[in-house]
Amino acid sequence: MNKIYYLIILFLSLTFISCSSDEDDVYIEIPIAEIPVAVNLAEVPYSKLSDYHFFKNDLKNHEPTTGVLPYEPASSLFADYAHKMRFVWLPDGTTATYNGDDNVFEFPVGTALLKTFYYDNVQPNNTRKIIETRLLIRKSDGWKAYDYIWNTEQTEAFLDTVEQGVFIPIEWKENGITKTTTYKTPSQTECLTCHKINPNQTTGGEITIPIGPKPQNLNTNYNYSTGSQNQIAKWKSVGFLGNDVPNTSTIYSAVDWNDTSKTLEQRARSYIDVNCAHCHRTGGHCDYVSMRFNFSNTNLDTFGVCMTPLFYIENGPFVINGGDANHSELIHRMNTTEGATMMPIIGRTVIHNEGIQLISDWINSLPADCH
Repeated sequence: MNKIYYLIILFLSLTFISCSSDEDDVYIEIPIAEIPVAVNLAEVPYSKLSDYHFFKNDLKNHEPTTGVLPYEPASSLFADYAHKMRFVWLPDGTTATYNGDDNVFEFPVGTALLKTFYYDNVQPNNTRKIIETRLLIRKSDGWKAYDYIWNTEQTEAFLDTVEQGVFIPIEWKENGITKTTTYKTPSQTECLTCHKINPNQTTGGEITIPIGPKPQNLNTNYNYSTGSQNQIAKWKSVGFLGNDVPNTSTIYSAVDWNDTSKTLEQRARSYIDVNCAHCHRTGGHCDYVSMRFNFSNTNLDTFGVCMTPLFYIENGPFVINGGDANHSELIHRMNTTEGATMMPIIGRTVIHNEGIQLISDWINSLPADCH
């Protein structure tokens, strides 16, 4: 369909049918026609988020257009307490393929992954403030990352063309406690630091990939507008996945680290996986250190228990000092905002106290046999 056709639809959609009587007028509003998603790989990135038509009606409400599916991993990466909304769109007639429980699906060319960062209870009026929407779009030569910064009016998000990141002061209430920070949207270099992998560990062999949409992270229920459903089952039902994906009962799956019905070990390893494993894996940014923090790694030796750190940390003789969280390198790096020491090295400006408590409890539950 061409642009003239869409303009005609829009004009007609805004027209009102009126019937007059002596007493009152009755107006029937014709709903605005839904415009299909537009991802022209020769033209993206567009200058505005609305140009893609991922959402209908009021953009800030993130009401997905037909064919755009919301999703949520079992556990979410900590990013200064920001909340997130995630969506996926695949071109008609295409499917993603299975590549292992703890690897992202292999998405077809044209796929778009969206993640919007926002805060609720922003002061002084306890309002919602949307900060940014990050896009990953798969082109023929690989995944491309684009960042869209929302305006003050919360009516539109504009492409960050400078790609150095933007600093945004924010004050909000989290569980009744007032918190403040200067939120930083990522530069292009920072995006690629986390979203890169060198699968063959060769010079110049780095490629950009998504992080979150893995079978292990999506084998959970999501409350869709049509009701609660397993996300992998939902993706299959809309044609995003084929029959190559194993039965959900056999997928080795991460859990929600907040879910106290799960074991402490499951929760801790899920938290570490989503916050650390994209760098601490073979071919990742931190490949050069020995820890492998992926959820599927059940070998505590290579997970860092009783492992000597590569770099000296005061009072941290082991990466994970079984039975002694206070003398573990992992806790030391989580419990600081010093740029040369903290982990993750980017993506946060404040300390995640709840995460530290979880990982400390797990470390203290381990046998105290590191020597």
